[in-house]
Amino acid sequence: MTDMKNPKLEGFNIVDCIPQTGDCLIGCVECYYNSPGFYRTKDEPLIPTPEESAGKIVRMNTGHDSNLQRKLVIETAKKYEKVFFNTSIPVFDFPGPVVYTCNGQPATTGHFPDSKGNLTDKVDNLMFVRFRINTWNLDEAHKVAKWYTGKDVPVVMTFMRYQNAINIPTGHGENYKWGKSILNSYYKIKPEVRKEIMSKFKDNPLVYQCGTPESSYCKDCRNCETLYERITAKNKK
Repeated sequence: MTDMKNPKLEGFNIVDCIPQTGDCLIGCVECYYNSPGFYRTKDEPLIPTPEESAGKIVRMNTGHDSNLQRKLVIETAKKYEKVFFNTSIPVFDFPGPVVYTCNGQPATTGHFPDSKGNLTDKVDNLMFVRFRINTWNLDEAHKVAKWYTGKDVPVVMTFMRYQNAINIPTGHGENYKWGKSILNSYYKIKPEVRKEIMSKFKDNPLVYQCGTPESSYCKDCRNCETLYERITAKNKK
């Protein structure tokens, strides 16, 4: 890797790999990868060498999508001993565990289940399901959590940040506050609101949150590392 490393991963045992170039064509609302504030250029692929990834876990497509240019993604992943794939498309036949963002399509809310496969029985290769949570899709969040954790698949709640206030519906703005997160500034959910939302999942040990109310750094979260180890141990049985 010759360019800037992801500052979110500072001090953590995971490295990024993005074989594709250009914007992701899926076009999820408030996509960090597609935004002008992404931490690196999208004109060149990001492919760590085996030496740079030695002893680390490689996450394929924390930006872009592993189901777009699949052959390129899978061929690139062969370089690495420990690897998992990220996608918002419900196709999970990859040679490694998969993180599925189940509501990553352009609309951040929707009905479950639907034709996009937000709720699916194809869970054998799922490392965890990622749900993009906000204060207006909580009913969907609980449906997703109940569905997947009932199938022994962890669900990680990723609290959305918004650069554009227009994407926050009327009546919900009071739950968000403008502030910086690592590199860029966003409307971020207030810590007390976030804690209240997560308290509703306290009786379900398979529901996690991405980061903490105080930190967005991976070293303070460790979900990806923990849940990668969980599924690899599970698959060895």
